[in-house]
Amino acid sequence: MRNQFIDVSSYQPDTVAFFQAAKAQGALGVVVKLTEGSEDGSAYVNPRAAAQIRNALAVGLRVSCYHFARYTSIADAQNEARFFVKIAKQFGMYDDTLMIDDAEVHSVADYQSTSLAFLQEVEALGYKNTGIYSMKSFFTGGILNSHGFGSREIWVAGYGVTSLGIDNATAWQTTDHGIMGIDTSLDFDGAFTTGTTAGTVPQINVPAPQPVQHVGHPATGTYIVQPGDTLSGIAEKYGTTYQNLAAINGIGDPNHINVGQVLKVTGQPTSENTYFVQAGDTLSGIAIKFGTTVSDLVSRNHIANPNVIYVGQKLYLAGNGQSNAYTVQAGDTLSKIASKFGKTWQALAQKNGIANPNVIYVGQTIQI
Repeated sequence: MRNQFIDVSSYQPDTVAFFQAAKAQGALGVVVKLTEGSEDGSAYVNPRAAAQIRNALAVGLRVSCYHFARYTSIADAQNEARFFVKIAKQFGMYDDTLMIDDAEVHSVADYQSTSLAFLQEVEALGYKNTGIYSMKSFFTGGILNSHGFGSREIWVAGYGVTSLGIDNATAWQTTDHGIMGIDTSLDFDGAFTTGTTAGTVPQINVPAPQPVQHVGHPATGTYIVQPGDTLSGIAEKYGTTYQNLAAINGIGDPNHINVGQVLKVTGQPTSENTYFVQAGDTLSGIAIKFGTTVSDLVSRNHIANPNVIYVGQKLYLAGNGQSNAYTVQAGDTLSKIASKFGKTWQALAQKNGIANPNVIYVGQTIQI
């Protein structure tokens, strides 16, 4: 069986005409995004979900639901599952609805156990028909083990390949520009495309979310600044010097670090052009800061969803330097750098938060 189905979110239409056209082009099912994150976190609900479900059903498509996962622990995964189920019940989804965990943000070290905890919580709350979606690389690269999910549906995204290399995949998302120009998949066992709506809405009470910390899994060799931290104290903890930490992190004033700031704590100053995501960052903001584009960052860092980056994530930037960034070399002074780029040392000091213009470090990144 290789039945076709599509998946939709708020980016796609919610009209009867849209789903009629999709069906006419071969779609037999649709997976609708319901939620993202948790009720005590992002609390995102697809504003078009209700109409997309209603109108897909109206034209005879098999409807499943998915949740975009952002969990950072098992407790957080359970919270997200409860949020997913709560909204599914509000939309009147029956207990035989296929409920999918869209797990494509590697935001916790043990992603397998955390993803499984999400599915188990969904099942405990009355929806027994579950599955997981992720990229081929997550399964073949060891982030997820497809055989660790029992008999649950395994839906894999793999574009431009002739084989997934995953022997128990039950669905294959082959393209992101298929039917109606959107994500299109092949259903191997009928779970996404066959059968009729039946059952009842689960009556199990959904527990309130439990308090958890919403922090992404930081990249290896990083530290998130805590209240009361000093650069020298952090340096002592990691067996280095505050001068080295300042250099490898491009810190102009070693006496000024911020709570929540992500610091590289290993290695030496280098011209490798990387950036560690800070709280409040967006991919577009980072692109502007380093004189690049969102599409380049997405491609260079294999980012599945440009709207989802997390604190501590390591991003590779183009080349060894940008037109608006300079890496301090041995013998440099701030005035010398300023002269090279037609600026004043005062302007560079202000732009880079440099308290003492006589103190810059080899390896420090200066925004021009």
